[in-house]
Amino acid sequence: MKTNFLCHCLVSFFLACQAVARAQPQVITLADGTKLTLLGTTYGRRHLPLHFEDLPTRNELYTGSNATVVWVQADHAPAQWPNYELVVYDQAQTACVTSEKSTGSHVRAGEDIAGFLLDAFPRWDPAMLVRARPYRGVFGTGQFVITNPAPVTTADWTPETLPQTKSDGDLEVTLASLTTGAPVPHWAGRNAAPPGDLDNQCVRLHFDWRQNGQPATNWFPWLVRTTDAVGNKVVRAIGGYPPQGVYAYPPKGKLDGYWYQPGLWPNEPAWKVRLEMTRSSGFTPAETVTFTNLPVRPGTQSDADEQWSRGDETTHFQFTAEAEVNGVHLRILPPLLIPDRFQPGRTNLSVLLYVDPTPIRQDMRLALLQATDQSGRAITTPFNPDWAGHFSLDFPDPGNLKTLNLQLALHQSRYVEFTVRPAKE
Repeated sequence: MKTNFLCHCLVSFFLACQAVARAQPQVITLADGTKLTLLGTTYGRRHLPLHFEDLPTRNELYTGSNATVVWVQADHAPAQWPNYELVVYDQAQTACVTSEKSTGSHVRAGEDIAGFLLDAFPRWDPAMLVRARPYRGVFGTGQFVITNPAPVTTADWTPETLPQTKSDGDLEVTLASLTTGAPVPHWAGRNAAPPGDLDNQCVRLHFDWRQNGQPATNWFPWLVRTTDAVGNKVVRAIGGYPPQGVYAYPPKGKLDGYWYQPGLWPNEPAWKVRLEMTRSSGFTPAETVTFTNLPVRPGTQSDADEQWSRGDETTHFQFTAEAEVNGVHLRILPPLLIPDRFQPGRTNLSVLLYVDPTPIRQDMRLALLQATDQSGRAITTPFNPDWAGHFSLDFPDPGNLKTLNLQLALHQSRYVEFTVRPAKE
């Protein structure tokens, strides 16, 4: 009887959400006055912007398998280009995940359509709650209530007892614990939400690793991929201690575990947690390459935007050097020195490398070993090489550069996966 009553309540809520959605548009207003209107969702492999399917300037979205996309119309000041993200909650608000824009279409001045591919959302709920904000900024007023268009299939996963040790080659990783609901460290740059908000909670892990049975100081955790039995997934950077810009979790002022954000819904019986381990040193000659005397090209922000937006087949810029390393062909554009758009009087150096075949599909990462200018002076960066269809290296305020020398390593990552029952902090 109790189960039937619960099912009746859920169905009633689901139908009520549909009725509300039909009755009036759902709107979120951001702090700058941008009005976001929910257009609806599409489910499948080919996605067209809802109500704008015939728009000549539309951008379609193709997914490799059936997926859910949320479509939002943004009405904004013509001189503005709103950049916002969605935050998705279950109805009981036990957890939340973020979603960035996957595609966009320009309608006219002051009006744009954005599509958000949902890799993770509460698939078991009749409806989900969605809020919006500028990246890590203040939430807009209002929220969307979106009926769930995706069928739910559940895999049968059995969690492993912790601690558990897994290996990839001669590298062993031992996971001792995983808990959810931990507060994001205060020094790690919380979101604008209050400290106790779901949006400022993270997953905390304790693990260590060895190579050939010995502590391996040249390996460190990089990314973590979390999936659950209903098909949700999130991929995020994992925390460790510098070098390499990773962060450890230090309650009471000491290093105590690692963390990442967000996780998935903690009430699931099991998560699969896949850790990527990468290296900072110990590379073989076959993994390293050196480029010398690369001519630095002064440019503008428009030049940088064009480099980012064009693939290597369509860019009109000439490659300045190329090399083979670790079975991959690298081509490098002339380093581009441009004014810093946010800090007048300062500059940024951007270096783009195109690779074939795609190294990410081969689980390969790029490491910057050394960068120097024409006089041998070291050029430093707080950023790791990033991948967005090509590798990018960014050097803030590099000084007076004429030429650049680079030593790089293209190397294989290692992976281990654990099936874990998430425990609450």
